[in-house]
Amino acid sequence: MARIVGFLILAISAQAMAKFDVDPHQCQVIFDNFPYCMDFLIGSNDWPSSQCCQRVYDFNALAEHGLGPRAICECIEIIIRTIPMKLRADRISDLPVRCNTHLSFPISEYMDCNR
Repeated sequence: MARIVGFLILAISAQAMAKFDVDPHQCQVIFDNFPYCMDFLIGSNDWPSSQCCQRVYDFNALAEHGLGPRAICECIEIIIRTIPMKLRADRISDLPVRCNTHLSFPISEYMDCNR
């Protein structure tokens, strides 16, 4: 699943990216690593993989000491608007609990990156 999502993300057009304030080059690390959580977030797996949880820890560090939470949120929003799969709201809220961490950036079906 991660490879399929990764391929779809690479196919994002410049037009889709133009709707967001974030620099597409900043998003590359998110584009490369967020797909590890997709099987859990769309409901294919009951638990997030260890690779997914490691990426969540890494994203938290980036949110706190790098890109910032708004940029990470916008990068994830680009992914969610681009892929054909729908994320399950219950899985989004379960992600930090099941990875035994917190989220320093918002993720939801209808995200508001300005929060």
